[in-house]
Amino acid sequence: MIKIPFILLIFLTVCLMACSPKSSKEEVLSETTVEEITPEVPVTVTVLPSEGFPDAMLELYRPLGNETFPPGKVPFEFNIKNFPFGQQRPLMVSVNGGDPQAYPQAVFSKEFNAGTYRVVAFLTDEKGMALKEFGNFVDRDFLVGQSRPFPAAAEPYLMVNFPRQSQEYNSGEPVVVDFLVVGGDLKLDGLTVEAKVGEFVYKASSANALQLQNLPKGEHMVRIDLVKNDGTALSNIFATASRRIVVK
Repeated sequence: MIKIPFILLIFLTVCLMACSPKSSKEEVLSETTVEEITPEVPVTVTVLPSEGFPDAMLELYRPLGNETFPPGKVPFEFNIKNFPFGQQRPLMVSVNGGDPQAYPQAVFSKEFNAGTYRVVAFLTDEKGMALKEFGNFVDRDFLVGQSRPFPAAAEPYLMVNFPRQSQEYNSGEPVVVDFLVVGGDLKLDGLTVEAKVGEFVYKASSANALQLQNLPKGEHMVRIDLVKNDGTALSNIFATASRRIVVK
């Protein structure tokens, strides 16, 4: 019988342990650790200054304030000054905070059921962004049928131009958030606009459009809130808006 020296036996044992393959548990743990420390691409924001026509003037002759109409067609009469109005630059009209619709004429009618309505009409630049200067947009409340006016309030509120409900984007395409602050001024009234997508929040101190880059693929809810600088919510129903979008 061959005797192996004790020191040589210890050496052989250490070599075998060093050369043996890792267990599958150790491999999974190593891969998981690498995945967990890999950072995601952050969402970035670019502010898009408003361009266009500071002297453009939009006036609304009808409906009058809280004017009442029977259910059916409601007449709209606008006057537009200092602006190349037409098919290429139509009038945009949002009703009760919904997606705006384009109208290439200044006089038209639209069907309404009984209810209380708030219209915001605005002009846009060549990229479709809402013009932000005083006189570039106008708002008006009216009634259809047996309805009551909105509660009287002196608070400003939002009108969202972009994104539109269920709007789709290709991967890598920027998502534009464009809005108007109606009936007030962010700085003078001590207000902030918060744009939220999932856990991402951007606080805007101006009404300029925002361009969001690097949103991951999938369905997202874009929420825009008009709040006081201390984070207190406003009481009117048009101080917040949400739009569902899809990044393909």
